[in-house]
Amino acid sequence: MKLIFLTLSALLYVLSYSPYNYKILIFLSLIILIIIIESLSSKKKALYLFYYSFVFHLIGVSWLSQSLFNYAALDYLGSLFVTLIFILIISLPYSLVGLFHKPILNNKFSNINFFALLFVVIEFIKSWIFGGFPWLLMGHSQNETIFNIVYPTFGSYAVTYFIILISAIIAKGYLLKTKSYLFHILFFILIYYSVPMYTLDKESSHNEKISFTIYQPNIYPEDSYDPSKHSDIQKKYINFLNQKKSSDLIILPETIVPYELLKSNPLYKKVKNISNKDRTIITGLFTKGDKKIFNSMVFFSENIEVYNKRKLVPFGEYTPWYNTFTKLAQTLDVPLSNLSHGQDDQQDILFKGIRLIPVICFESTFPNLVNSRNNRELIINISNDSWFGNSLAPYQHLQISQIRALEFNRFILRATNTGISAVINNNGRVINYIPNNTEGTITGTVSVNNNRTIYSQYGDIGILMLLFLSLLSKGLTRLKTYHE
Repeated sequence: MKLIFLTLSALLYVLSYSPYNYKILIFLSLIILIIIIESLSSKKKALYLFYYSFVFHLIGVSWLSQSLFNYAALDYLGSLFVTLIFILIISLPYSLVGLFHKPILNNKFSNINFFALLFVVIEFIKSWIFGGFPWLLMGHSQNETIFNIVYPTFGSYAVTYFIILISAIIAKGYLLKTKSYLFHILFFILIYYSVPMYTLDKESSHNEKISFTIYQPNIYPEDSYDPSKHSDIQKKYINFLNQKKSSDLIILPETIVPYELLKSNPLYKKVKNISNKDRTIITGLFTKGDKKIFNSMVFFSENIEVYNKRKLVPFGEYTPWYNTFTKLAQTLDVPLSNLSHGQDDQQDILFKGIRLIPVICFESTFPNLVNSRNNRELIINISNDSWFGNSLAPYQHLQISQIRALEFNRFILRATNTGISAVINNNGRVINYIPNNTEGTITGTVSVNNNRTIYSQYGDIGILMLLFLSLLSKGLTRLKTYHE
């Protein structure tokens, strides 16, 4: 029976994310989890937490197997096997929570606090292992809620902390059957839903506006990598550009063509001819330098400027610890999986005195890569989620971009190949978008926000300080007990 409820709680976890967006369900998911594991031994807690994590990852990132089956050199069973192994690896750290968890059914708040911080540590580990896979983090589920006030101050890891903390307090009330238990639940629900949303959705008002056009071509990888269709794809982009958009910024998606676009190419000539000091065309291309191939965002203006992607997709764009995983890389045989990492310190991209922050695809999952440090900034996010088809991935990826907009109080212009292209305001709300698997454009103007957030200045130092102080307190308590 416990496994049934545990499986149900894992399902509720996924339902709290996009495209379902039943955000409050993540609290119910965790309450059920905590109630189940509270009375178990450390080993059983570790096992149950691993199972919980494995199930919600299995449901939430099942699109990995779909992508491997469609585009890697694997059959259905092979792609499923590789996906299961990957999910197993990223789920294992969650078992550590069970090993270090102390019962919360005493009067010590420190145990609840430490329990919440353990999950934060696990999410840090998850964001680092194998190059990092910060997907389905708890803190990514609460955009457009009361937690909108937390993101720009302390970031998404702090939201994870508060989610666990609140869930544990409610679970403790249930287990102890306290008189205030129902009051705590009702009070939380009231606060969660009654905070006026307009206060969370006010755009910063500035006179400075930039006009833009986002183009979503709706080209799938099987067509993009078919040499016989390259000419038609180029003509598609040329026809779009021939419409002579008058926008300041014209944004095309990541890797518009899966090869280096030479200067003699008709598409390259078209892009170069219509760009000037007052109009910048932004697109994703493969570029070469020092015998390396980069996944780049190229800015065609009066001059040509290039940003090279720094955070590549493990086993998709590069192979971590190549000597160890050479055979795996050869088995997967993912197209263009031998890319190089861009340098951390790259030249700023400026447009009319406004700093454009380039973020390519997977980089949007790492807040430290947004690198907001000036007042006049706009985030440009290009991506190619066509690899994941009609799965949950494009919706989850868009939600993560919404979190980045909240953390840094910046508008995001997002162009993807097959969807979901979008305009995200500085409060993380999608104000316009092109649906998945649809060709289309978004044209409009966007404000340039001048206000920096606390999070943009100090990053995760707040939650890290809390973790340090908690560990220090635990250590001092044990030392005191030892001497007594």
